[in-house]
Amino acid sequence: MTTVRRSILLLTLTLAVALAGAGSTTPAQASFGDSASSTTSITTAAVAAPTNVVGKLTCPSKGDATMSATWTASTSARVTGYLVNVIFSDGYVQSSEVAANATSWSAPIPKYNVTAYSIEYSVTTQTAYGWTAESPKTGAFQC
Repeated sequence: MTTVRRSILLLTLTLAVALAGAGSTTPAQASFGDSASSTTSITTAAVAAPTNVVGKLTCPSKGDATMSATWTASTSARVTGYLVNVIFSDGYVQSSEVAANATSWSAPIPKYNVTAYSIEYSVTTQTAYGWTAESPKTGAFQC
C-alpha cells in the first residue's frame, strides 16, 4: 500500500510540475489600439551683425594717430554690447568692448604701429544669450 501511495503522490507531483512549467513558457501577448501623432516645429533665430561699418584712421604730422569706426546698430534682441576689432596686417587683433547703445568708437594708437602695419575694422554684436555675429571687415588703412 505504501508503494501505491508513493506512486500516486509521485504521479500527482510530476503532473503539477508539468502543468506549472507549461503555463510559464507561453509567450506574453499584448495589443495596442491607440495611436497619436504630433507635429513639431523648431525655429532658430539668427543674430544680426552691425551694418554699415565704416573705419577711419587719422594720421597727424605729430603725435599719435587716431583709429575710429562707426556702424549701424544690430537689430537683434537683447544686445548687451559690441566688440570693436582692429585687425593688423600681421594677424594681431586688438578688441575693445563698447556699450549696447554705442554706434561709434575711437582710440589713439602710436603712429609707428599704423605706419609699419595696415589695419582693418570689424564690429561684433554680443547678446545676453551668448550668441554673436561679426560684421564684414572694412578696407585697410595705413599712415
